[in-house]
Amino acid sequence: MSAIPLASLLLALQEAPLQRPPPSTADLPSWSRTPTAAEMLAAYPSEAAKTNYAASATLECTVAVDGGLADCAAVNEDASGFGAAALTMAPKFRLPTKSPSGVSTVGRTVRFPILWVNPSKATASTTASSDGGPRGAAAFSCRVRASRSLDNCVLVDAIPPGNGALSRAREAALRFRAPASSAEFSRILVSVAVR
Repeated sequence: MSAIPLASLLLALQEAPLQRPPPSTADLPSWSRTPTAAEMLAAYPSEAAKTNYAASATLECTVAVDGGLADCAAVNEDASGFGAAALTMAPKFRLPTKSPSGVSTVGRTVRFPILWVNPSKATASTTASSDGGPRGAAAFSCRVRASRSLDNCVLVDAIPPGNGALSRAREAALRFRAPASSAEFSRILVSVAVR
């Protein structure tokens, strides 16, 4: 084989997208290591941190022989800078190399979100009408604006998870007014009961 076709083949292989099995959560063990709060804070995108903006990014990686993550790519980000921040966190994650059923996790594709949200400084609760629809409860960490209105509400918990009450709960959280003592860009935990 001549040098030119070999060089062309090598170049084509370098430019080919990474082929890996599709991600799956079936029989996936719990993380054996995750980033610390200090590591997450250090990676918080600076522009978002200035205004206490919460967002996430989703990583897709291959489980390496040691349980670390390899060949990671940010496949989604809620706001600019969070994909790059998530990629800096990838080395901080570890999975056991055996699944709960004993099958090797090495070579598996994992896809998972990483969320940056600072602790809430205050709590509040409100209700919303189900209007005959599903009932439930949800808690959101929301950012306070200068007008005491809320935005950037991030779901923290939902009971029961995945039922149709979530959209009504989110609407109620966004209508809520923060107490007058709330500082702009602080976060408030708003619990909403949909009845």
